[in-house]
Amino acid sequence: MSNQYYSHGKLLITGEYFVLEGSLALAVPLKLGQSMVVTSLHDSRGELTWETHIKNELWFQAVFNLRNLEITKTNISSAALYLQKLLLAVKRNSNVLSATQQDLSIKTNLEFPLEWGLGSSSSLISNLAYWSNTNPYQLLSKTSEGSGYDIACARSNGSIFYRIQDTPSVTEARFNPTFLENIYFVYLGRKQNSLSSVQQYGDKIKGKTTEAEAITEISNSIIHSKTLKEFENHIVHHESIISSSLNTPTVKSQYFSDFKGSIKSLGAWGGDFIMATSHGNSEYVAQYFHGKGLNIIFPYKKLVL
Repeated sequence: MSNQYYSHGKLLITGEYFVLEGSLALAVPLKLGQSMVVTSLHDSRGELTWETHIKNELWFQAVFNLRNLEITKTNISSAALYLQKLLLAVKRNSNVLSATQQDLSIKTNLEFPLEWGLGSSSSLISNLAYWSNTNPYQLLSKTSEGSGYDIACARSNGSIFYRIQDTPSVTEARFNPTFLENIYFVYLGRKQNSLSSVQQYGDKIKGKTTEAEAITEISNSIIHSKTLKEFENHIVHHESIISSSLNTPTVKSQYFSDFKGSIKSLGAWGGDFIMATSHGNSEYVAQYFHGKGLNIIFPYKKLVL
């Protein structure tokens, strides 16, 4: 018997860093995500076998002792140790592992490269929580220090507002302006560790209540933009607040100062994806970023759910 689960990838449009200080953040789920198939086997050797595929190609394998989740075999030790931590958290919060008398096979398939930073961990945690009928935010908190917006995206079918209050608050954010064809996502190729980035910059944003309120105001306002120019004004304002707070130059001023349009960092500054807007056609955007050696470019509608 097999059960299948699916969770979406994510992008954080507004609120990076400040979401951890209570600011309202705008986030979007993606058309790319991760599936997970759990199969109960006829064998009863006390084993859980795991396979992770990336774009349908086998990347990682491991075998765990079902009783204590000891790693008995793997091809990537670091990935096995991370997965072991997740499975131990599942076991502490659910009987889904301890109750089975049969061996288990779990196979996952990630629909985007790991290095893109689009939510490989959050989509996995969401799927594990689906399977074990546990709270995904609690599972996240036991294994990471993230804000949880990525978990919210994993389970959403449209853009959301996310805010950390006593508990995570997720509400629908209707963002469907007429200028979506002018928005692009470009992969910079510099993978960022979100946790390390938060630890690096966390102290710089603590206590900045004026800036946190301004980010919330931008998040509220940006979805009501009537024109691309208005949207770009919000992006520029947002970038200036984060840049000033982190004492770090904006990605546009550093690398793309001659780009005819606006550019915004997404998530951890310095890597992964950026959002670019342009009044020009798609050919201009492609030629510009190709000229910078950046060839992974998604129009908004191709990537966002």
